Amino acid sequence: MCLKLLIGQILPYFTVTIFILGMLYRLGRWAGARIVHNITLSPWLQTKGQVVLRVGTEAFLFRNLFIYDKALWAGALLMHFALFNILVGHLVGFGFLGTQFTLIPVLGITPELSLEMSNLFGAIFGIVLFVALLYLLYRRLAKEAVKLVNKPSDNLWLLYLLVLVGIGNIMRFVPDYHIEYILVRDYITALILFRPVVHMELLNNGFFLVHLLLVQILLIVFPFSKLMHVFGMFAERYIVNRVYHDPAPDLPNVDVVAARQAGLGVPDGNTAGEGV
Repeated sequence: MCLKLLIGQILPYFTVTIFILGMLYRLGRWAGARIVHNITLSPWLQTKGQVVLRVGTEAFLFRNLFIYDKALWAGALLMHFALFNILVGHLVGFGFLGTQFTLIPVLGITPELSLEMSNLFGAIFGIVLFVALLYLLYRRLAKEAVKLVNKPSDNLWLLYLLVLVGIGNIMRFVPDYHIEYILVRDYITALILFRPVVHMELLNNGFFLVHLLLVQILLIVFPFSKLMHVFGMFAERYIVNRVYHDPAPDLPNVDVVAARQAGLGVPDGNTAGEGV
């Protein structure tokens, strides 16, 4: 009873508070940092539209990874794609009780069919995510070139996610441990409205309780871990791929003309080859 109270009714409020404050702190530090060196990389993009296209292909298609390591690109793309769909599926699935596909009127999907589709897609992406995580862990343990730059914390994160996803799959595929959408929605609603969580049978499900605990630990640690690359990647790609300015914004006390006359600095023109 104490564990259910702690994990299911008290810890969620600490989790959300730490997550939000941690995110604001990290994002605020990035936004307020001065970039005192022009580290835009060649080829220098000419318009903001080109910058958006480059950052978009890096963020959603892993462009550079595809160029240099297609095997890793395939595993990483599948993992992130499946993870994204599971996160979105959790939000809309619990919010609409699995009937979200009825919101697309041209398809003419019934609520019953929508619920079946929701369960099917959840099962597929759950399996894909688990297999992709296994593959990425295998690479870190088996490939010599990867082992040279691997860190124990990287393996621990992959193992952690495997356990988290594995428990979710157990609840998906084993009927005795399955959780209905409406139970989760009522539970979340009670937390949001600061109401006591009473008569909630889902908290009697050991797998759900462990799954919930692991999710909360993940959210607490997230802003202070390398998992922040989800957001940091956008900032980093913008910094190195933004429209080139000479001198760079915030670069102090630089006389570009004098530097060029002295034969120093970046050469004129977009003469470099394919960059990052």
